[in-house]
Amino acid sequence: MSQSAADGDGRPFRILSLDGGGIKGTFTAAFLAALEAMTGKRLVDHFDLITGTSTGGIIAVALGLGVPAEDVLRLYREQGPSIFPVPRRGVLGWAAEQWRHVFGPKHSQEVLMKAVKGVVGEGKFGESRVRLVIPAFDGNRGAVQLFKTAHSPDYKQDYLLPAATVAVGTAAAPTYFQAYTEAGGGCYLDGGLWANSPVVVGLLEATCILGRRIEDVELLSVGTTTCPYHVSHARRNGGFLRWATGLADVFMQAQVEAALGQARLMVGERMLRVNAEAAPGRFSIDNASAIAELRDLGDQAARRHEKEVSQRFLFARAEPFTPFYAVGQPAPAEGATTSTAER
Repeated sequence: MSQSAADGDGRPFRILSLDGGGIKGTFTAAFLAALEAMTGKRLVDHFDLITGTSTGGIIAVALGLGVPAEDVLRLYREQGPSIFPVPRRGVLGWAAEQWRHVFGPKHSQEVLMKAVKGVVGEGKFGESRVRLVIPAFDGNRGAVQLFKTAHSPDYKQDYLLPAATVAVGTAAAPTYFQAYTEAGGGCYLDGGLWANSPVVVGLLEATCILGRRIEDVELLSVGTTTCPYHVSHARRNGGFLRWATGLADVFMQAQVEAALGQARLMVGERMLRVNAEAAPGRFSIDNASAIAELRDLGDQAARRHEKEVSQRFLFARAEPFTPFYAVGQPAPAEGATTSTAER
């Protein structure tokens, strides 16, 4: 159990959960930035744990390192068009882009890494001011991966990782980016493959690892916009070609709905879900031309929910997070590590 999370003491344990969604994370960043601007409070100071997947993981890591939400939003506004460049115009340009996407990743991971480092710098994951749990997928083990700060005595490895490694590792969406490979051989894929909405990840960490009572948990879950999904008649009876462009959307929406349903069973009304509904096809995970509209939707969501968020989550600062191991301390004893597969 964490040094700063006593079991059953009755204090609220506040979790911030951030969905994946590529450039649609502009909505999330805008919502959080507007909250900080309206309240004059830093979100990192008011939550006991932050969990985020893919684009939500990038935001979570940045917030944990003390980056203001407005600076995170600037990443999407200024670097989004470079990370997700608009395809070349014309039929031939479109065809060339699609052909390249068939045989290789659609976008450059180097550009993404440079943009992320522009926000989190060369900081270590363990320098976070709040507990972090960041889902990814381990390409070497073929198993789920959870990057965690040292909020348990068993978590002795991840805190030494570069923050940018964790942020880019959770956002390495197959076909959009190449798998993220560390210099030491680690291989990571997008956490959205299994936890695009990490609400249950956060709840299990709070209760099973940190020993908090489920009755004391308050959860703020932020999406990246949603739209009604309709399975067309062509797809209902179709094969690979009919489903190829829509299968990922089905998987992601199904996972999100399942996770949210499970979370509601666990905490009921103690979960506040913030999202915005869009017309089908309006946004995609790499359509940077929609950044301005996504930002506006995030601003609107903040105006609608600021009072409730303030009352439920920002009424008092969270107890300061004291990790079991800090960057710069001597490394833990050899042979005493615990792999993420055992967590």
